[in-house]
Amino acid sequence: MTQTLVTDDSARAKADALDIVREIIRRAGHEIRNALNGVAVNVEVVRSRVAQREAGSGKGATAEIVSFAERAGTQIGEATALTNGLLSLVGMVLAAEAQKALHSATGGSGGSRIELMIYGDRATALVSDIKHLADRIGVGIEQDAKRVILTVSPEGKSHSKD
Repeated sequence: MTQTLVTDDSARAKADALDIVREIIRRAGHEIRNALNGVAVNVEVVRSRVAQREAGSGKGATAEIVSFAERAGTQIGEATALTNGLLSLVGMVLAAEAQKALHSATGGSGGSRIELMIYGDRATALVSDIKHLADRIGVGIEQDAKRVILTVSPEGKSHSKD
């Protein structure tokens, strides 16, 4: 385990911000794995039903197979949306950090907060991309003309642990 010696308030704020980002990424990974696991289960059901039909055992009507395949397709869409949100979030955080504009923020919401100084249309597009992900993992998003603030709800109030 690596330990970091923090010598001033700005270093502590940066470390706090990175801890918050790590928590967001952990939660996102959990949701993406959930969606992909659903795909795997449904594809396996489709595979086994098709094999049964080909073997002549009769089980596995076409409508039933189509239902499982459609569920797998929906779960692939979910995994894709979550992944796109995570990639946008990571890009946003890295861009903010490169500009020295990533900070932990204080707030009375009971959650941990990070503040990203990202402006204009770019901020709007990135927030749009991460909205679905944020909703799934218990992260609130606030945006104004100067910044984007992400608030991570405490673990017990938002989402199950890995």
